[in-house]
Amino acid sequence: MCSLPTTEPPIIGILACDHVDDPGLRKASGDRDYDEMYADFLRRSEPSLRTRAYDVVAGELPADPDECDGWIITGARYDAYRDEPWIVDLRDFIKRLHEARARTVGVCFGHQAVAHALGGSAANSGEWQAGPQELEVMPTPWFDGGTVWLHAMHQDVAAELPPGAKTVGVGSTAEHPIYLVGDSILCVQDHPEYEPAYISALIEARRSRMGDELTDDALNRVATIDTDNSIVGRWIVDFLLDHRV
Repeated sequence: MCSLPTTEPPIIGILACDHVDDPGLRKASGDRDYDEMYADFLRRSEPSLRTRAYDVVAGELPADPDECDGWIITGARYDAYRDEPWIVDLRDFIKRLHEARARTVGVCFGHQAVAHALGGSAANSGEWQAGPQELEVMPTPWFDGGTVWLHAMHQDVAAELPPGAKTVGVGSTAEHPIYLVGDSILCVQDHPEYEPAYISALIEARRSRMGDELTDDALNRVATIDTDNSIVGRWIVDFLLDHRV
């Protein structure tokens, strides 16, 4: 008796560029590290997705861009423009992803690392952005776009886009909050993976750096404004799987 061929669900490689190592933040995350938060975020839009995590901070990178069916580069507390060995290695791998036209999404730090790796630049803006932010997103081949709210938590931004990149979103927290590089890389400055409990704890943890006024305003907006994580999550999954509208 012959068995029918089966198609395995896609594997998304999570390039984890940070860890949730503070006890208070760990509790707020539901005892999840960043790779687990991203895996849960992706599977809320596509439950069948499989994920594989790489501890990039510890020097773990894939051997080849085709090791997974798509890639997501996480946020991080670090500066994408620094020349620490693991950040340099990540930027080199991003170049390989681009050359291979591998389906790739960069979030926050990942968004900035892509810009810096591919001939643009990332830089410190000198201003904290925290809590829900409104974005107007243009239509793309993978999603219709529209007005969405996402949580911000950054000072660094993609200051200059790489050659061939196109800004597809506008907002008040960055000049290039969402951009495409060709038809294989999508980058998002803000955090569709952050849930209210976690972003609130993260904002509070950075009170001494951001100041009371900004911190209290951000916490109030988290409590009163719902973000569109599920909408943007669907966009990201459709992009990673190259599902076109």
